Amino acid sequence: MTDYEPTSEQRAILGHDPARSGRILAGPGTGKSASVVALISDLISKDEAPRIRLLTFTRAATAELALKVSEHPESTVERPSTIHSFAVAALLRNPGSADFPRPLRIADDWELANLIRPDLAAMTGVTATFVKKRLLPEMAANWESLEEHPNPDIDDQIRNRFLGVWDQHRRVYGYTLLAELPDLLRRALEAHADLEGLEYDLLVVDEYQDLNACDLRVLRLLADRGTSILGVGDDEQSIYSFRKAAPDGIRRFPADYENAEDYALTISHRCGSDIIAWARHVIEGEPERDPERPRLEPASTAPAGECALLSFRSAQSEARGVASLVEHLIEDEGLDPSEIIVLFRGDYNNTFSSPIKEHLEEGGTPVFDPSWVDDVMNDHENRVVVLLLRLLASRDDSLAWAGLMSLTRGIGRAFMEAIYRRAIDEQKTFAEALLTAYERDFAEAPTASREVARTRVEECLAWIDRQDLPEELEDGCWGAWIVEAFNDDPPAAISQELGDLLLDVDELMEEGLPLGRYMGLVQPLAKDRAQAQSDGVRFMSMSMSKGLTVTASIVVGAEDGVIPRSNGDLSEERRLMYVAMTRARGYQFVTWANRRIGPTARAGTTQVQGRRYESRYLRNGPVRTQDGESFIGQRWAG
Repeated sequence: MTDYEPTSEQRAILGHDPARSGRILAGPGTGKSASVVALISDLISKDEAPRIRLLTFTRAATAELALKVSEHPESTVERPSTIHSFAVAALLRNPGSADFPRPLRIADDWELANLIRPDLAAMTGVTATFVKKRLLPEMAANWESLEEHPNPDIDDQIRNRFLGVWDQHRRVYGYTLLAELPDLLRRALEAHADLEGLEYDLLVVDEYQDLNACDLRVLRLLADRGTSILGVGDDEQSIYSFRKAAPDGIRRFPADYENAEDYALTISHRCGSDIIAWARHVIEGEPERDPERPRLEPASTAPAGECALLSFRSAQSEARGVASLVEHLIEDEGLDPSEIIVLFRGDYNNTFSSPIKEHLEEGGTPVFDPSWVDDVMNDHENRVVVLLLRLLASRDDSLAWAGLMSLTRGIGRAFMEAIYRRAIDEQKTFAEALLTAYERDFAEAPTASREVARTRVEECLAWIDRQDLPEELEDGCWGAWIVEAFNDDPPAAISQELGDLLLDVDELMEEGLPLGRYMGLVQPLAKDRAQAQSDGVRFMSMSMSKGLTVTASIVVGAEDGVIPRSNGDLSEERRLMYVAMTRARGYQFVTWANRRIGPTARAGTTQVQGRRYESRYLRNGPVRTQDGESFIGQRWAG
C-alpha cells in the first residue's frame, strides 16, 4: 500500500493508542479498510508490538482485509477471521469449555435442508417449512439476542417437543449449528476465566454494526479481560436484523466503552458526487437519524457520475430495458461486464433476474450469478464427493454417513429411522449405530435396504482405507490433493466445476488446516470469491452487494411494497437501499415497473393488476422518474 496517502480524518486513526478502545464510524467508500490495515501495519512494526486480531461478521469483509494485510510483508498479525471462526478456534483450543457434540462439526446448508430439518419436522409432528421459518429461527433468535423471543405462531407443546427433539437429534448426529457458535463462546467466557488463546491487546472488529447482542457480549467479556476493542462500521449500513443485529450496537459504543476514542470517516473515495447526493437523500430521510451525524461527502476530485430513475410500462419492458442499459454500458461506455452489478431486493426462483439474463445471453453478454457455487456443491454426484471427504477426515462423521445413505438409491426413510432408533437405544451416535449394524449384516434393518446399504458402506470404508491421508500438507493445498486423489482412485465422479472450485479456494485458506476444517470452509469461501470476482455481469441481492465497489450498479424493481417491503422494518429497508446505492463509482441506475404480470406480479403487493409507484425513498429527491425506454433511446442515440 505504498500509494496510500491518508486524509486528515484517516491520519487521526493512524495515531490511535492500542491500549484504548475506540470507534471508527465510516461511511461507504471512505477508506476504512485501508486505514485499519495501515494502523495495524504501523502498530506491529513497533519494537513492542501489541497482540492484534481482526474480526468481522461477514466473510467477504474478512477476505478483503486478509488480502490487504497480506500486502504488507512486515505484517505478522493473525489472519482476519469472522466472529464464528474466532469462536470455533477458541472452543477447539479449550476443550470442555462449552457444551456441544464433539468433535465440533458444523452442519452446512445442504445438510440442514436435506437431513436436519426434515428429521426435526417428522419427529416434532410439523412440516419442514414450519421448522425452517418458525422453530429454528426462534431458537436462533434466543441465542443471538440473549433474550426469549416467543413466536405467537408456535404452540408451547410443539416448542417444548421441538427443543427436546433437537437436543437429541444433534447429539445422535454430532452437529452444531452455525448460529450457536458465538453463544457457545459467550457461555465459555462467562464460565471459565482461564481460557487460552484469547490474550490480545487489541481486537479490531470490522462491520461492527452487524453484531448482535450475543456478539457484543463476547466482546465485552474479552474487554473485561484487558483487551481493547476498536469497532469499525457504519450504523447507516446495518442490514442484518434477521440475526438480531441492530445499529444501536455501534451507536452506543462510546457509552459501552468508557474513555473510548471516536473517529469519523466522511469523505467517500468511491462514488461520484451526484450518486452520493442521491444516496444521501435516501438515508437522511430516516426520521430517527441523528441530525448531528456528519454527512457523507464526495472527494474533491470525484466526478459527478450519472444517475437515472427509470420507469417502464411492464416487468417485461423493464427486463428489456435493464438488458439494454447493460449492453450500452459495455459497448458504448467501454465497461468490462465484471464492472456492472444488477441488484434486487429479492429474487425468489430468479423471477426478476431470469428474463434479464435471457436477453443478455441472447446478445452474447456474459452473466454471472454467485449462486452457482451452491449449485455445484449441491449437485448429487458432487455432494457424494463432499461427504466422502468428510468421512475421510473422520470415519465417525454421522452427518456424512447419513447424507451418503440418504443419497443411495434403495435406502429409504424406514432404514434411516431404524439406525436412528438403534443409536438412541444403545446410546450411540448415528455413525456408531450404522457401523455396528453393518457388522451385524443389517439384520434389524428393512430387508429391502440391507444389500444396498451393505454395499455402500463397504465401498466407502474400502476407499477410505486405500487413501494415504497426510496429516498436514506443506503448501496447505487440499484442493489439489483432493482432485488428484479422485482422479487416481475415483469412488465417485468429481466434476470439472467442483475440481476448479477446490483449486480456486486453496489460495484463500489458512495454512495447516486439517481436512475436516478445510471442508467446512470450502463453500462459504467459494461464495465469497464468486461474489467479489466474476467474468460477467453480476446478479445478486442488495444485501449481498455490501462491501463491493463497481463502476455501474442497476437496482431493479424499486417499487413501493418491494423497496420497502410492506412487512419490513422501514428503517432497515431504507438502510438497505442506501447500501445498494453506494456501490458504484460512475453509473447509478434504478428501475421500476408501472404494472407487473407473470412471475413478478405478486412481488410487494396482493393487487396483482394494480398500478405501482416508485419507492417512497426516492420521491422528491434529486433524481426524478423518467420514461426508461425514452431515456435509453436518447442517451445512446446514433
